[in-house]
Amino acid sequence: MKKEIINRLLSIITVSLFLIVSTTFIYLPNSKNLTSALAFLNHEKSFYMQDVTEGVLLRNATPVEDSEGLENDPYTFKVVNKSNSNITYKIMFKSDKEKIRESEMEILPNKYLRYSISNYDDTNLEANTLSDDGILITTTIPPHSEQTFNFRMWLDYNADDGAFDKIFIGRIAIEKVK
Repeated sequence: MKKEIINRLLSIITVSLFLIVSTTFIYLPNSKNLTSALAFLNHEKSFYMQDVTEGVLLRNATPVEDSEGLENDPYTFKVVNKSNSNITYKIMFKSDKEKIRESEMEILPNKYLRYSISNYDDTNLEANTLSDDGILITTTIPPHSEQTFNFRMWLDYNADDGAFDKIFIGRIAIEKVK
């Protein structure tokens, strides 16, 4: 009687293990899918931004020429895609309106802010004026990869009196394009 129960339990365990192993090989055929599945099970994000250096600080900024602004120390960050598909996204500079309201100061208009965003190796350094929507670039990241960016920001050399005694608090963010 005991031998029969043990044999049945071993049969159930063997069949269960076979089903689990075969399901794993059918639905997770390579290590990339296994990595994605494990990330999902561990509630890890599959698409996110990661700081590499500290952010940009424009406290008491004075207007500078673009050539000088392009030489500022950059804020470096990575965009990581652990998913199995290409992701098109935009990198944005978002104004923190709540903190600005708390300060009770006037907001610095975007037209006075110049920036450059480039690959980590600083190829294609180009000075731009921050747009009203704050979108810096729109790009696509391949599956299971990282993209590293350098971001620099400075006050435009041609800023007039409208830029003085204003506040601008913001942050870099990423957003998937639907």
